[in-house]
Amino acid sequence: MSFRWIPTSMLDLASSEGTFVRAYTESFELAFEGQSMEWGYPGFAAASPPGTDERIRLVASNSQTSRVVNTLFLRPLRREDIDDRSRLTICRSELLSIEQRSDAGVEWRNIGDPWAFPITIELVRTGERLPPADQHGSQITPSTSMFGSWRVSYFDRLGVGPENRADVVACNALPPNPDLPRLGVEPGPEPWPVLPPTPGWPVNGL
Repeated sequence: MSFRWIPTSMLDLASSEGTFVRAYTESFELAFEGQSMEWGYPGFAAASPPGTDERIRLVASNSQTSRVVNTLFLRPLRREDIDDRSRLTICRSELLSIEQRSDAGVEWRNIGDPWAFPITIELVRTGERLPPADQHGSQITPSTSMFGSWRVSYFDRLGVGPENRADVVACNALPPNPDLPRLGVEPGPEPWPVLPPTPGWPVNGL
């Protein structure tokens, strides 16, 4: 699984805030797929609000029953800032391949999802340790904590409720994701390849 962030004016991906939002969002996605907090990046559990361990297991992930190959695209849509808190809405698009096994052999269900159901993250700038800035590289995951002393007070990985309707419409209205080979479902003998991460993480930690 890799993550590709699309730069917008809503979030400076090279800033401390950008590092924090990237690291937490990616950690939650990985923890959901693995159904365990241990799948998140170093420091993920400490940066999470109470009950996160239960929330990542509310719904079983595809990885629990099948091999999964995935590239997740993330595009910050809007933000609200109040004092030491910021709440960001992030549109998501996806290349998802799920292995299907049967008596006939192995087939992959390849899915191209357009910009749609948004992610919501609310962060609180606590303590004195800033998340590191200017984090980029060829690694899919970081090797050290990217959270500093900041915390998340709210996170929703898939906004599907009535309160998300305006954001869903706004995400759907974005220009098409050029990295999707096609939209919808296409069966095939191989999964769609995982694309390299953007901006990625440094090879040797900070």
